[in-house]
Amino acid sequence: MENVEPTNSPDSSVEKNKFLKTNLPLFIAAAILIGGSLMVGYTVGHRQGLTVVGYDADAEQLVDVVQKQKTALDSVNRSLNAAIQERDMAVSNADELFKAINQANAEKTQFQGMNAIYRDILKQRGGVSLTIQNLAIKSLPENAFEYQIDLVQVSPNKRRASGSVELRLIRNTEILDVPLEDKSFNFEDFERLTGRWTMPKGFTPQYIEVRLTGSGTPVIKRFSWQRGQPVELNSAFVSEIPQAEANAQ
Repeated sequence: MENVEPTNSPDSSVEKNKFLKTNLPLFIAAAILIGGSLMVGYTVGHRQGLTVVGYDADAEQLVDVVQKQKTALDSVNRSLNAAIQERDMAVSNADELFKAINQANAEKTQFQGMNAIYRDILKQRGGVSLTIQNLAIKSLPENAFEYQIDLVQVSPNKRRASGSVELRLIRNTEILDVPLEDKSFNFEDFERLTGRWTMPKGFTPQYIEVRLTGSGTPVIKRFSWQRGQPVELNSAFVSEIPQAEANAQ
């Protein structure tokens, strides 16, 4: 049997070409549609992926900001609580100080009233001549001392007491004059003189003497020297205290 090769008729080729030409736009449109779908899917997926990554980064940054704000808020709260406590303490101290001042003023008024009564009684009885009511000596560090001299006078005719005061340290025949910050006095009823001096090294007095000179008879009073425990004092002030000098007599 002989092989017979198939042959295409001219009519079938024409039909095939006609079909391709007719459906070519459809094929192209389908290819474009498929390609576009793939591109859209890739783009959307890529953007969604970037959006998720960006959201995570923003969330971490937001958490960090919130944590910093919380830390700052805690610090502000602590400072506020400390300020409130200090304010309450200051108010409490101010109240106590105000009460103490009022109490001191009340006691001062009462004391002044009693003194006025006593002065009137003393005036009716002839008064009290100028006298040294009290002498106090306070021992300080570095061989320094502080004196306090209280002078009193009650005059029926309200005459003022005026004059000068001397303070002397006596040991056997040795006499040292204590330099006074203010030697003069001028008062009606009472005056307190205070000051400090430095004792020469190696000198321990037996007596301390106060002399008052004025228009009337001089007043001289001698006290026995007794040294107690020194009180605390800043050395910067001690260096400024004058030193007692030997009397020229």
